[in-house]
Amino acid sequence: MSVFLAFLIAFLLSCTQRDSIPPLKLQTLEGKELYLRDLKGKKVVIYVWSKTCVGHSRDLKLLSELSKERKDLYVISYAVAMEKEDVLKSYKDLGISPNFRTVLDPEVKFNEYYRIVFLPSTFVFDERGRFINSYPGFPKDILSSLKSSSSNSFLFSSKLSSGLTSIGLPIKRRPFVKG
Repeated sequence: MSVFLAFLIAFLLSCTQRDSIPPLKLQTLEGKELYLRDLKGKKVVIYVWSKTCVGHSRDLKLLSELSKERKDLYVISYAVAMEKEDVLKSYKDLGISPNFRTVLDPEVKFNEYYRIVFLPSTFVFDERGRFINSYPGFPKDILSSLKSSSSNSFLFSSKLSSGLTSIGLPIKRRPFVKG
């Protein structure tokens, strides 16, 4: 019976790890430490990218726009397999001055919690740090219309590029690829 309980506890702990924001301590571009778990009270949008991924130049500019438009979101640029100098050079080459937080993950620790299959990818967490959904690339039309909701869903209002309007979707509890 005790073996079963130990297995059950280990299983439950491993499941909750993938249902919430990773408990990672990372360094920002400014050299400060940031604990992802401390980002609560607003929805969190984490854009995971590397300088070698296709599409990041357009997406980082869109990320900057989203950060300006949506003060109700924590917008995080999450640089994997890169050092500070690489990120700064990428921003300079793109001609952007980021108005969002940038964190560095040179060892790609994020992948231990949520499998990174596509680069770039976007991960969204609710106000309590619970996983909502993940997307390959940066779906600005979806994220721009993201609204807070007290129910167990997030709402889209405004017309999306797909032609949909005012729909509510249940929270998806698993990333697009199980890891």
